[in-house]
Formats: sequence, structure tokens, C-alpha cells
Amino acid sequence: RCPRRTAQREAREEAAALKGSTLYVRREQEPEGLEEGELLSWQLEGLRVVCLDRDAPPDAASLAELAGEPVGLVSGVVPALELSSAGVGHDLLEVTLFPPSPDGGDAPPERLDQLPDDADTVLVPYVEEIVPAVDTDAGLVLIDPPAGLLELVQPKRRRRVTIR
Repeated sequence: RCPRRTAQREAREEAAALKGSTLYVRREQEPEGLEEGELLSWQLEGLRVVCLDRDAPPDAASLAELAGEPVGLVSGVVPALELSSAGVGHDLLEVTLFPPSPDGGDAPPERLDQLPDDADTVLVPYVEEIVPAVDTDAGLVLIDPPAGLLELVQPKRRRRVTIR
């Protein structure tokens, strides 16, 4: 029979009491041991989303060379666990779409706070087939959406809710 360890039991009970709680960590305290290509959700926020340019050269050296039409900016990430407790599905990128330019000459906004409050948003599954590349240094998310995905605009909300 194993002897009881009161300290471990108390630590386990304290941990169990925190189940379902939200844990906040300061951004400058990034966890150690991230694998190559792994990102934290907050690192995606504000990145420019562009469609894959299908006419780009196959030997393109950078993500910028593959970038086609600008779509919008990442305004949030919806974790798969927020959608299903069964662990099915994938994270979703919430993308705030650039408003159409009346004359086609205006450059798209650079920051989320420059977009209109009533800008449309779409949810893009964060899977390799649809989001083949992310470059945080270049500030780009490359997407190759299936037909119709960018037309699935989310309903407008009176109050913005950010899930991180």
C-alpha cells in the first residue's frame, strides 16, 4: 500500500478546483520548447491575410512572392476546444475583411483599429490545406480558401467578443 502524501493530495485538489478556469500569461513570458513552426494564438492577431497567387512562380523564394489578393487582418483565434469539448475540429482564424475600395486605389488598412467597426468577418479553418503558410516576421498569413469560404460572413455583433 502506498503511503499518503498530504502535500500532493492538496496540490491535486487545488489544481482540480481550477479546472475550467482561464489562465492568463504575460506575452513576454513565452513558453519554452515551442517546436519549429509552432505559434501562440496571440502572435497571429493583426497579421495581414492574403490569398495564394496561383500564377506565382513555383520556385518563389518568399511568402511575399506567393501573396495575391489582400483579404483582411486576423482579428482573433477561436480555439477548437471552445467549439467542442470532444476535441474534434480545428482552431478557426477570425479574419476581419478589408472593405471594398470604391475606386480600387486605396491601400488596405495596416492595423485592426483602422478597419471600420462594422467590417465583415469570416472564420477560416486553421488547417494546412487552407492556411499553407504563416510568416510572423513578414506579418503575413497565406490562405488558399475553397470557393465560397470568404462569402460566409459572420453576423454582426453589438459587442465584440474576443476569444484567445
